[in-house]
Amino acid sequence: MGLTNFVLTVAGVSAVVLLLRSDVKQSAAIFRRNVKHIKNWLEEESSAASK
Repeated sequence: MGLTNFVLTVAGVSAVVLLLRSDVKQSAAIFRRNVKHIKNWLEEESSAASK
């Protein structure tokens, strides 16, 4: 019984870690994309303001 619980716990933890890892990669990609958009917007705003 104890061994089964241990195996289930390990499986659950590793599944969560895998999910978090892939989620972090996706979040990082989305964050980078957003930063690029924000930089573009700031450049557009500053060029529009300087005109």
